Amino acid sequence: MAQDSLQCLAQLASIHGPIFPDERAQIDYLAHFIEGLLNMINGIEIEDSEAVGISNIMSNLISEFPRSILTAIPSELFSSFINCLTHITCSFGRSAALEEVLDKDDMVYMEAYDKLLESWLTLVQDNKHFHKDFFTQHAVQVFNSYIQCHLAAPEGTRNLTTNGVATREEEEISEVQEDDRELFSDQLAGIGMLGRIAAENCVPLLISLLEDRVTRLHGQLQRQQQRFLSSPGPASLANKFLDDLYEDIHWLILVTGYLLADDTQGETPLIPPEIMEYSIKHATEVDINTTLQILGSPGEKASSIPGCNQTDSVIRLLAAVLRASEVESRATRANLTELLSPQMGKDIMWFLKRWTKTYLLADEKLYDQISLPLSTAFGVDTEGAQWIVGYLLEKVISNLTVWIAEQDLANDTVQLLVTLVERRERANLVIKCENWWNLAKQYASRSPPLNCLPSSVQRTLMKALVLAGFAHVDSETKQKYWTEVLQPLQQRFLNVINQENFQQICQEEEVKQEIIATLEALCGIAEATQIDNVVILFTFLMDFLNNCIGLMEVYKNTPETINLIIEVFVEVAHKQICYLGESKAMKLYEACLTLLQVYSKNSLGRKRSDVAAEEEQYQDLLLIMELLTNLLSKEFIDFSDTDEVFRGQEPGQSGNRSVSAADVVLYGVNIVLPLMSQDLLKFPSLCNQYYKLITFICEIFPEKIPQLPEELFKSLMYSLELGMTSYPFTDDRWFDL
Repeated sequence: MAQDSLQCLAQLASIHGPIFPDERAQIDYLAHFIEGLLNMINGIEIEDSEAVGISNIMSNLISEFPRSILTAIPSELFSSFINCLTHITCSFGRSAALEEVLDKDDMVYMEAYDKLLESWLTLVQDNKHFHKDFFTQHAVQVFNSYIQCHLAAPEGTRNLTTNGVATREEEEISEVQEDDRELFSDQLAGIGMLGRIAAENCVPLLISLLEDRVTRLHGQLQRQQQRFLSSPGPASLANKFLDDLYEDIHWLILVTGYLLADDTQGETPLIPPEIMEYSIKHATEVDINTTLQILGSPGEKASSIPGCNQTDSVIRLLAAVLRASEVESRATRANLTELLSPQMGKDIMWFLKRWTKTYLLADEKLYDQISLPLSTAFGVDTEGAQWIVGYLLEKVISNLTVWIAEQDLANDTVQLLVTLVERRERANLVIKCENWWNLAKQYASRSPPLNCLPSSVQRTLMKALVLAGFAHVDSETKQKYWTEVLQPLQQRFLNVINQENFQQICQEEEVKQEIIATLEALCGIAEATQIDNVVILFTFLMDFLNNCIGLMEVYKNTPETINLIIEVFVEVAHKQICYLGESKAMKLYEACLTLLQVYSKNSLGRKRSDVAAEEEQYQDLLLIMELLTNLLSKEFIDFSDTDEVFRGQEPGQSGNRSVSAADVVLYGVNIVLPLMSQDLLKFPSLCNQYYKLITFICEIFPEKIPQLPEELFKSLMYSLELGMTSYPFTDDRWFDL
């Protein structure tokens, strides 16, 4: 079929509006169209070039025609249409998986498959026109097909061509390739939703497959250990088995994560209603004690525990992932780390973070009904909740010890830690664990191996420590945290910078690492700011900010340190400015103004001719503009008028106000504008940040623009002209200025 024909059919599949004289005519048209479409699809073998076109036709029929019209066509025809949709979804899914393995440039089946999954979501979420179980069997087929495509032979078809031959021995993985959980997030979300619709089939399937693969992995690692002990040497065949197992477990954990929980950006995570209903439906068949035994025994096979078939399936699915985690932990203790997959470690951490947000200490007031097994295992004041918090914390500490060189895995690990402590109810369980305080002391003393972690990991770790330390209302706990975490950080920093010969030793590697570690920690502290800890943290950080300005002079020829110093100010302004009253805000404005003055003085006359120098300037300017934008944000978001957090801290100083946000921002603009060359504006992120800043200034301080010095005013006007004529990625709001 020609592409033009498919495009024409896609357009005909989306006809709506007054072209139809009445509803009957629309129903007849749709029925005639679907009948012809089914005859066409059922009579041909779909080519690569036709996949996207056909998926567009199916999608348009589902999304453009009112559901009442779609369901009004003859029931037998509608059933045939849904069966055809199921068939081509499974077929395109298999072809898409093969495209992924072959790393094709033109992923036509992948595009078509994603389009069809969107159509399925539209259908299965329509409770008004379709009864609850209407699409269950179709969902099972699509779900099973997806799982089969991502499992190794013989159970699955991963890496197999259409005639069943393996595509290649080893799959080359690009270092810059995006993680599957991000790359296929929409696809996985669709499969997860279909799995919930058919939870009766899909949850037991995942349990069976995951438990089986983890058991195989455990056996394979044990055999490898025995082989190493008897005859050390390469084991390429065994490694091939391990690779297949790791890839199977990878996809099973991803699908499980998307089935059990949703992505919740800025929303309260809730247990999906389909999963809650599934657990409630089978609650009378569940033995709670056996369920808790399986949950609390990750070192044992679930099937070896008596009564294992009388357990809650949602909890048993979590237990299967915990079993994978335990197998990994035991392998590291047996010195088999080189046989483990960092990707599996990342998947486990990602899953546990996602699960923790949704299930651990869930707020039962947000649900009309709650599952007794879930409430008993993970609810408030339960032994199960305390046990799993302790287990997760132990796993976090183990990972941060074992996987220091794996930055992505370490990042996922500390993100799980942040999730454990970002809610007060969970944090109160965390700080009861002795391991937590050992972790805090080890970090504060900068002892190995934590001091060897990547800087971004150390920053997030500090954020977690602060969140937990201030989550508890008990003053004794807060004082203990201050003594064991924050005070040592402050003291170490002062000990370094107050040395008489600091100017001479400042470039020594040990000293630089100490300074950088402190600056990263300060960023982490700022990121942990909340309304109930801002009083203490602002006062604590302001002392550091004043010292950081002095470091600008010391490290003026060390760009990476300068960037990090500015970044500390950026984070403090971003997280704390909205809570600050006038006197506190003025202190921050003054510190930022002094920082900019020192930066301007040190940058004056500095030659920047090579590419590296341009990159340095790019980073500097990006951070400075972000700082200025954050300071301006107080004009839009200001909680200081209504909260009492700073009341009584200091007498007001509004009568002799010396520095305002306008002063700092306009001084910053004096620095930025002369340096903002046409070449630098070609960097999209820098360009967008620059025009965002200028937009804010024009909106908040329009009267200041005509008062700019003539040369700066010309530079500003020139940059505006460039923004409107040369850069397609600038903000459309510019045309309103």
